[in-house]
Amino acid sequence: MRETWTVLLILLLAGAAAYAHATTTTEEFSRYNVGWNGTSALTVDEDPGATLLILAPEKPFTPEEVGYLRMFLDDGGSLLVADEEGNANQLLADLGSTIRVRPGNLSSLDRGHTDPGLFRGYVVGNSTLFAGIETLLTNRPAAIEGGEPLVETSVLTWDDGDGDGRVSGDETFARRVVCAREGNLTVLGDPSLFVNAMLAENPAFIENLQPVRIDVHSRTGTANPIINTRVWIQQTPLAAAALAALAVLPVAWHFGRKRDD
Repeated sequence: MRETWTVLLILLLAGAAAYAHATTTTEEFSRYNVGWNGTSALTVDEDPGATLLILAPEKPFTPEEVGYLRMFLDDGGSLLVADEEGNANQLLADLGSTIRVRPGNLSSLDRGHTDPGLFRGYVVGNSTLFAGIETLLTNRPAAIEGGEPLVETSVLTWDDGDGDGRVSGDETFARRVVCAREGNLTVLGDPSLFVNAMLAENPAFIENLQPVRIDVHSRTGTANPIINTRVWIQQTPLAAAALAALAVLPVAWHFGRKRDD
């Protein structure tokens, strides 16, 4: 009997370890990633009045979705687009915005870290998003063109096109805008501000942003089939009920067999 319980305990522990491994991921920006580059620590709110965050978008927006976002903005909703790859530019154009994301490799000598891509941006605009904040620690942000500047780099910043960590060739020092707005649409060139490792670096920014909702186009999902199946079951009552029934059936069969004996 003791051996049976020992085997069951080992199997339970092994199953728990396997489940924990299978239900986490290392995908960047994923809310199921508990590592430094995940967004598991980002608090999400369902309040309809919350700021709508489009974080590192990958999928294109349909005309219907663009129309919804237009109405959202026209009704006074606050939209924050955080993108460093330029994927949001078509959406911004469809919304009638002049703001664009310009991907690159911004680096700066005005830094407190050995990595030239990890440097401070300076708040220059009047926005509740940056209320009480003078500087923002950024992580290789993209430059933002158009709109009203809210955060910009120091003059000791350059686009390090060859990645050698120093100004060379036709690279030049200049201030770059890394966050701008038009009305209640704000565009931030650094989605990494929302990953677990960066949340503690800019606590006032995250506090000012709350409450926040995540748009479905954001790269916070995962390609992990086990995680996606679990989420689908949680969101589908019929599937959850069927799974519960499957779990109960062996127990019911066991007690029914004992009663027959």
